[in-house]
Amino acid sequence: MQLIMKNIYLFPLILVLLCFSFRAFAPNPEPSYDYEKIQKELLEQYQLKCELEYLKKVDDFKYALAIRESDNDWKKYNPYGYIGKFQFGKAALEVTGYGHVDFYDFLDNPAIFPEKDQDLAMDSLLNFNEFILRSYIENYVGEIFMDSIRITRTGLLAASHLAGPSNVKRFLTTNGKHNPSDHLGTRLSDYLFTFGEQYY
Repeated sequence: MQLIMKNIYLFPLILVLLCFSFRAFAPNPEPSYDYEKIQKELLEQYQLKCELEYLKKVDDFKYALAIRESDNDWKKYNPYGYIGKFQFGKAALEVTGYGHVDFYDFLDNPAIFPEKDQDLAMDSLLNFNEFILRSYIENYVGEIFMDSIRITRTGLLAASHLAGPSNVKRFLTTNGKHNPSDHLGTRLSDYLFTFGEQYY
């Protein structure tokens, strides 16, 4: 009788131990991932990094742009009507509040548009283009175009300086098929690449 009672208590204990053993050696279920959410979070992290880096490097970016445009010569002009170290055209001068600056007057006397005013005009132009492109910056920064061009804030702003924000929008919405160039043959995509990830 005692043996039977012992077995009655022992049998449930063995069952419990077996359950734990099977559970310990059972394969873990495959984790499920929300890939869309992960991609969105990674893109947001990249955009935040770009914002912080842009604020740190914006002066370097403007200097590099001035070097590319004019060798950083604030008195420079070209035969197509562009002036100053950032090679402002008439449209850019209008939106920055310097529409009164005339090309031929500048040729006679560059002091009518001194370097400090050119820097202020460039800051205004960057702000203007960024406002026009705000949703495109939010939606496209981090994307890869033409297999090698990562879209960055500075790349978009530099390309806008070259070709205007409307052409930048068309470049993005046509997946790079609309890729205009200036009088010297420099393409919009060239500026996207040149002023890309090193400046953000």
